[in-house]
Amino acid sequence: MVDCYRFNEQLRLAERHVQFNRDALATVICQSTGRPESDLISITKLAEGGFNRVLQATFKDGYTVLARIPYHSMVPKRFAVASEAATLGLLHSRGLPVPRVLGYSASNSNSVGVEYLLLEKINGSPLGDRWFTIGNKTRAEIMKQIVAVETRFMSITFPASGSLYYRKDLTSSEPNVLLPEQTTADDIAVGPIAQYEWWYKERESLDVDRGPCTTPCLSFSP
Repeated sequence: MVDCYRFNEQLRLAERHVQFNRDALATVICQSTGRPESDLISITKLAEGGFNRVLQATFKDGYTVLARIPYHSMVPKRFAVASEAATLGLLHSRGLPVPRVLGYSASNSNSVGVEYLLLEKINGSPLGDRWFTIGNKTRAEIMKQIVAVETRFMSITFPASGSLYYRKDLTSSEPNVLLPEQTTADDIAVGPIAQYEWWYKERESLDVDRGPCTTPCLSFSP
C-alpha cells in the first residue's frame, strides 16, 4: 500500500478487528434458513464498509446468506442493528425490493459474541455497471421502475420522526410511538433516532432528547 494513503493505520485496523465465534455464526445462519449445517460449504469475507464487515455464507445448492457484523466503532450500540432490521422488515412487508432479514442480534450477548444481521442475498448486478451498455429504451423502462419504487416508498406515513424498531427491542423506559394498525410484540414503532451523528464519540453521553418527535416543534426542542 502506498504510504500517502495511510492515516492512523494501527487505530483504523484496531477499530475493524472484531473477534467472533465462527462455528456459532454458522449455526445461527443454518437455523435462520432451516438448513442443516452439513449443507453449508463456506463462510468467506465479501466486503468491508465504513461500519460493517460483510461475510457470505454459501450452501451446496448455491443459496447464499450475507452476515453483516458491525465494527466496534459502530454506534449507537444496540440501536443501530435493531433499527436496520426493523426498517428492512417494514420495507420488505410493503413489497419494496430490499433484502429479507433472516435473523439478527442487536446485542453481543449471544453465542456468536457480536451483534449481527443476516440477510438473504439478492441476485443481480449493480445498475451502475450496466448503465452505459444498455440502450435508451431500456434506461427509460428502468427509470419508470425506479420511480414506481420511490412512489411506493414515499407513500409510507409515520406518526413521528425518529428511527424504526421492533417494539420488543426497546425497553419499557425508551419512548416509542407505534405505527398504526399494529398490536403484537413484533410490531414496529418509531423510537430514538439511531443516526450516527447523534451518538458519535462524546455525544453518546449527552443527556438530550433523541426522539421520537410527534411534531416539528419537538424536533427543535432542547
